[in-house]
Amino acid sequence: MTRAALASVLLVTAISAGARANDVAPDALIIKGLDLRRAGRSVEALEFFRRAHREAPSPRTLGQMGLVEASLAHWMDADVHLAASLTTPDDAWVHKNRPFLEQALGRAKTHIGELVVGGRPGTTVTFAGRALGALPLAGPVRVVEGDFLLTATAATFKPFSLSVTIKGGSRTAVTIVLEPIAVAAPNPPVTESLAVSEAPASSGRRKTGVALAAAGVGALTWGITWIALDNHDACGSVRSGACGTVYDTRTAGWILAAGGGALALTGGALLLSTFHPANSELALAITPRSLLLQARF
Repeated sequence: MTRAALASVLLVTAISAGARANDVAPDALIIKGLDLRRAGRSVEALEFFRRAHREAPSPRTLGQMGLVEASLAHWMDADVHLAASLTTPDDAWVHKNRPFLEQALGRAKTHIGELVVGGRPGTTVTFAGRALGALPLAGPVRVVEGDFLLTATAATFKPFSLSVTIKGGSRTAVTIVLEPIAVAAPNPPVTESLAVSEAPASSGRRKTGVALAAAGVGALTWGITWIALDNHDACGSVRSGACGTVYDTRTAGWILAAGGGALALTGGALLLSTFHPANSELALAITPRSLLLQARF
């Protein structure tokens, strides 16, 4: 409680006390409250002290309420009322009971901590079900010790929640980090997607098909030539040996011819597939003894 607030409480107390100087009802309520405290009935005693304070506010009623609240572990209320009572040290009752009031106030403060909340300006914060307002807050918030839930909300951000432990006599700082709500990007038109993805694929397939077809035709021609030269000598006769070396190129010629034919067919299939890019499939398998070519357009 600020000094201005305490001064206001005491001013009201002084005015009311002067106006009711001859009223014995508040004193009777206080006596009843004291009897209940001695009997161990603190909750009922607190109600009588509150009634006495409503009838005639005074440093005494504030102190009596604070003492009972401290015994009931109502730490925040005890802190406020005891501090207000101790701001009038010249009051006879306060002067007489000052050690007890200060002891009770010190005990209450050990159970009260401070919470400092930071984060995005405009974020609405709630702590232990109590609305603290929008960030930035005016200053630290005094709260009783314990585990509590802190929540925060802000437009276009996901809700935030965090379990916070408050320790008496210490300060706890929390920085709220909000996660933006993801906004899905619009899907591009289908026609644009096809134009971008299909054109490079068709162009690359066409170039590959031309290269394979050209290489295949060359290898096929070379293989046929070698098959034709088989068993001929350098002069063109068949194994006469008159001109020296006799060519033995049949096996190599068939290999070249078979490989060249496969390459030419593959290249031709790739070229054809560029005219039907969406539905074409091509498969080629070569083994030492077989050639498999499958295509669907």
